[in-house]
Amino acid sequence: MRTLNCLITGASSGIGANIAQELSKSVKHIYILSRNTSKLEEVNDKIISNGCECTIVPIDLCEPNVIENLSGEIFKKDKFLDIVVTSAGQITRLSPVESIDLNEFNDTIKLNYISNFRIMKHFHPLLKNSKKSNFVVISSIKDEMKSQYWGIYQPIMTALNELVITFANENRGTSINANIIYPGAVNTKFRENIMPGEDKKKIKNPVDVARAVVNFLLSNEKSGEIIKL
Repeated sequence: MRTLNCLITGASSGIGANIAQELSKSVKHIYILSRNTSKLEEVNDKIISNGCECTIVPIDLCEPNVIENLSGEIFKKDKFLDIVVTSAGQITRLSPVESIDLNEFNDTIKLNYISNFRIMKHFHPLLKNSKKSNFVVISSIKDEMKSQYWGIYQPIMTALNELVITFANENRGTSINANIIYPGAVNTKFRENIMPGEDKKKIKNPVDVARAVVNFLLSNEKSGEIIKL
């Protein structure tokens, strides 16, 4: 068991929950973040059964000051974070650009982009205080499948990827490694919302994705890269 202090957003389900559970086999403590408290409690039980300490943080990442306040509280308690994985995100539906609902678009920007910016900005001192820290964003890259109807999602994720790479480049020479992980199509409720009826045999299992992410986190020396699983 490594004495690492970790934090996972979007940890109540899907890729985030599976990463938290897999990571708990190897580290000392994990903060798990989500709006869904009951689901976080289920993940917490699985984490502590692996001998890992867990702190549940029910949080809406889009609310004012919550990320800023959380970073301050963690700094008071621990002074550092060794691993941060952001996997919280949303996409409500696919549609042509002219049919995108402005409120949905704004909500997607707030969660998928602005909350990650706020985490980078305000968790920076915590990451920098680690002897070697890994900041990873679970993201998406443009491919032929996203050339139409993904306007509410893919441009935002492309901007996020650029932000992470900028953050990584600015922190070369420090203890911080920052990378993007692109898992591709994964069998989650997130995916089901936009691709109902998809053949699940042709897409990845979130457990397998989580194992690959954790293996990367525990051995990584790279920074400023997009890692395709």
